Amino acid sequence: QTASYFIDRELQIVEAHDAGITVTRAELQDAILENPSFRREDGEFVGADTYKRIIRAYFRMAPEEFEQRLTEDLLIGKLNALAERGVWISDAEAEDEYRRQREVSDLDVIQLRYEPHLADVLISEEDARDAFERTSEEYHRDEQRVIRYMVVENAKLRRLLAVDEKELATYYEDHRDEFLQGEQANARHILLRVAPDATENERAEAEVRANGVAAIARQDADFSELAAIHSEDPGSKDNGGDLGWFGRGRMVKEFEDAVFSAKPGEIVGPVKSQFGYHIIRVEAFRPEHQQPFEEVEEQVRSRVVEGRAAAEAEARAAVLARRLETERPETQTQWQAIADEDEAVALNQSLPFNAGAAIPGASEGAELAGNAFAAAIGDIHGPVAAPRGWIVWQLEEIRPAGIPPFDDVRTEVEQTLRRERALELTIEEGRQLAERWRLGGDGAVLAAEIGSTVTEARDHRRGAPVGTMGVIPALDREVFSAGEGKVLDPINAGGRGIVVVRVQKLDLVDPVELDDLLDDIRARLTADRAGQLMRAIINERRRDTVVTIDNELIRRFAPTNS
Repeated sequence: QTASYFIDRELQIVEAHDAGITVTRAELQDAILENPSFRREDGEFVGADTYKRIIRAYFRMAPEEFEQRLTEDLLIGKLNALAERGVWISDAEAEDEYRRQREVSDLDVIQLRYEPHLADVLISEEDARDAFERTSEEYHRDEQRVIRYMVVENAKLRRLLAVDEKELATYYEDHRDEFLQGEQANARHILLRVAPDATENERAEAEVRANGVAAIARQDADFSELAAIHSEDPGSKDNGGDLGWFGRGRMVKEFEDAVFSAKPGEIVGPVKSQFGYHIIRVEAFRPEHQQPFEEVEEQVRSRVVEGRAAAEAEARAAVLARRLETERPETQTQWQAIADEDEAVALNQSLPFNAGAAIPGASEGAELAGNAFAAAIGDIHGPVAAPRGWIVWQLEEIRPAGIPPFDDVRTEVEQTLRRERALELTIEEGRQLAERWRLGGDGAVLAAEIGSTVTEARDHRRGAPVGTMGVIPALDREVFSAGEGKVLDPINAGGRGIVVVRVQKLDLVDPVELDDLLDDIRARLTADRAGQLMRAIINERRRDTVVTIDNELIRRFAPTNS
């Protein structure tokens, strides 16, 4: 959450600049003068000197930094206001949203699944052909390709390749600088969190608490016990605040500077960072040293095997490509025979794929699909790097765009038709159940007869899930226009079958009250919709921006949900 907050903030500032939004010096001054922290009791400005002292003492930053952050806040505010001006909410939308929030119902719901009826449905070839003729456009597909490919798998080679100790030692000596461990510190800390959007009062309260805890720690109190009581870092508080050994670049700069400029046994802080206030006990330092081979042997082995496997996979794939070019195998049996000669090789056939698509098992991007659409049937291509290793491939089939032959989609047509007819049987079963319920039948008994139960949905609102059945939009449309005590006709719940509903209670909005509140509702929805628009814009920015996040840092210091 903390990382996301700062990333989004920076991206909003960039978006504001790109939109030509600016903040004038006069607007900044107005914002400062409107802040109660900078006004005397008579409402007048406290004066430049007092203003600067307040910022340094209360906000814990230089006046220039404060004004820069305030300018950025004003920029973001203008950007959000611009987004709101581009949003229009109709009366109907406002009314629907208000009803969704305020109107509630108590329902008894019986679910009838269609699956038990599938076995009762027989689909003849004639039935399936007729259904295909009626709905053939639903089976239209774009032009597709199918490739056959051999993959030399890195994972299999890693298990097969033998590496001797001499090779490991040679790699270690050639890469000694990679196993040089810099100066490290061992420390404990107590973190008092301050949320990124905390108010000035909340920040001040956290600082007072931090000063108090630091004072206790300096009186030779047990630091581990203090951490267990006061720290808000879930990753370390149960271990007495222990952060273990860490080098430079692992912690935020303020924290790192404080630790590496202290002495063993020293209590440091409170140190303010973007996460809150840290009280730190520095335990020890470990100077820069060369990690001995014995300490990193498994790491060295993994690197050597990984490198050899990747190179070996590429080499074997190149040999395969030349052999396939020479022998030109035509049948699946001939291809399989070649693949079986090397236990690191697997033969695969892709599913049909479109241009620009990833090919599961063969590629994560669209480049291979693009090459397949430019290839001729039978040509051998590769080797090409793939997620699993290196592949050699051949275009096996071109499937033209259009409606496929019936035989290609017969199974899919039959399954669709069988579900439709099973649902029809279920709806008829639901009609009979609804009629018996209206005539005074006990809902629980009726449900038990069909192997179901009554789900009691109390205080149900539009868009809310109904028990384990999830959200049923068709149910919401029917229920809130019905009357109390009504048993409704069967409602199609999509893949969940059908439901029969008794409306026990309805609590609907007063039309007069709704009319009075319409403007307020519209204003709130406008702000919400503008917020969604801004999130979409920022998410688009995120996709186009390279962001580096220290996950260990975030895990230790990010705000919790508690």
